[in-house]
Amino acid sequence: MDWNNDGNKDLIAGDTKGNVTLFLNIGTEKEPKLAKGKLVEADGKPISPKSTTYKTVSKTYMGVVTYKRPVVDKTIPASHKLAQRNSRIHVADWDGDGLKDLLVGHGHTVILYKNVGSQSAPRLEAPVLIEITEGNFPCQVSPYVVDWDGDGRKDLMVGSDGPMVVLYLNIGTDKKPKLAKGEVLDLKRSGSDRNHAWRLEVTDWNNDGKKDLLVGNRWYDAKRGSGGHIWLFLGK
Repeated sequence: MDWNNDGNKDLIAGDTKGNVTLFLNIGTEKEPKLAKGKLVEADGKPISPKSTTYKTVSKTYMGVVTYKRPVVDKTIPASHKLAQRNSRIHVADWDGDGLKDLLVGHGHTVILYKNVGSQSAPRLEAPVLIEITEGNFPCQVSPYVVDWDGDGRKDLMVGSDGPMVVLYLNIGTDKKPKLAKGEVLDLKRSGSDRNHAWRLEVTDWNNDGKKDLLVGNRWYDAKRGSGGHIWLFLGK
């Protein structure tokens, strides 16, 4: 993803804290070198969720500490009312104006930070909700924007902790998306349904002109511990 339109691919990442961090490529396209990460701003403020800090309170008796317990020290409000923890992100031109916007999935919501700057100097507005007829997205939603059905309009595909992938076709226009009711994709899988935290990438893996789906997920087993897989679903 070339965030500042300088011809070099940069890296942007969400995290469990809810932050969104940009690592600009100060090297070259062939030999990337990432600068120190910087929190992405929206409406002039670094994107961050509500957070709480704690302090330890002790009680003593005759000079001996009898117990210690944490208590709330202070609460720091979120940078924007829709910002939450666990940011799963995708950069795409959501409204067809030629500028890169930022979509962030949280618990059951996907929010849009619209770019009102330029290609070389993105400037994000405060977030708004991406609305769907169901009201809420699946749990721990991870957004991905793609024209899935080739009609010239960007659709929204999401992974979840389900595990499943849900497709919301755009029945509006490319400039004013309106999402149809979600459709769970019928993915032919062998063991992938025992995993969770599905994250997506759409590509033409085998160069046959059809859209294929890559899904990264993780698993946990009481005996084996934890790990992850990448699953490939070829387009028909």
